[in-house]
Amino acid sequence: MRILIVGMGNVGLMHGWALAGGGVDVTHIVRKGSLPKHAGDITMDVMDFRSDPAECYLTSYRPRLVDQIRPGDRYDLVMVATNHLQVVDAVRQYREEAPESDFLIFCANWNGPAEIDALLPRSRYLWGYSVFSGAKGKDGVLYANIQKIYRIGEVDGKNTERLQRIVETFSRAGIDPEIKEDIIEWLWIHQAINAGLLGTIYSRREFPSTETPMEFWLLIVRAVKDALKVLAARGVEYGKYPETALFLLEDDGKAAELLRRSILGVPHYKRIRDHSHLDANPEEMKRFYLDVLETGEALGVDMPHLASLKDKI
Repeated sequence: MRILIVGMGNVGLMHGWALAGGGVDVTHIVRKGSLPKHAGDITMDVMDFRSDPAECYLTSYRPRLVDQIRPGDRYDLVMVATNHLQVVDAVRQYREEAPESDFLIFCANWNGPAEIDALLPRSRYLWGYSVFSGAKGKDGVLYANIQKIYRIGEVDGKNTERLQRIVETFSRAGIDPEIKEDIIEWLWIHQAINAGLLGTIYSRREFPSTETPMEFWLLIVRAVKDALKVLAARGVEYGKYPETALFLLEDDGKAAELLRRSILGVPHYKRIRDHSHLDANPEEMKRFYLDVLETGEALGVDMPHLASLKDKI
């Protein structure tokens, strides 16, 4: 399978590196005329959870680059690993230049697939979401936390030959799928939880640590519970998703303690704090919060804790 990854964002770079390392034919496409800017090796400081225990090492990635798709180029898959604010423009730009390619949209979604449906038939695209995390530090190094899994699914939930081809290709990189029966609804669940978490972080201008008071963790729990009410107003049965279990506890204090333990116990948490995607893409991260809040306001949902964060963001 020949894969074209749109752009040189952190998620695209990390997956390009992993796939190329597994022998997959990977090319990155950048803005026309920008090849000199992006040429050369990218130094990576990797924490690799594909092995157990995780391995830490320095490496480099020299992506194969193009700044246009030529008439004879044939890519099996165009992987749109941009942030979700850019995805529609990226699909619009490349759908005609790669008319025989399938598209893997690899980013968040809150408003459903209608904007992509207007550009591509569903026979030409499916959706996924990365579990990798990382960002470039001030030293220019890409601090990459490489996980064993990723999320993926056809928009209509079918198990297609296309889906299986992608799964087989990604397996060459040592990463396995969590196939979602309803990938769009799962993305809504993920964003609702992030709305409470990221909204609290941005409002307090603090990435939590062992010194962070319990009040902070309580606010996250209560803000997420508000966000889940927005999902309920949309008709989503959020309780069936394991990710929401902690926020279904009646005792907010117990939920806050479990959340604190869970987040601070992440093996690469210090790396996330020191080299955060929050700093690399603050507008997208804030949009995760604002999308949910604005939907809740439009639906008349009572969200005292989630709404209290807005003026501080």
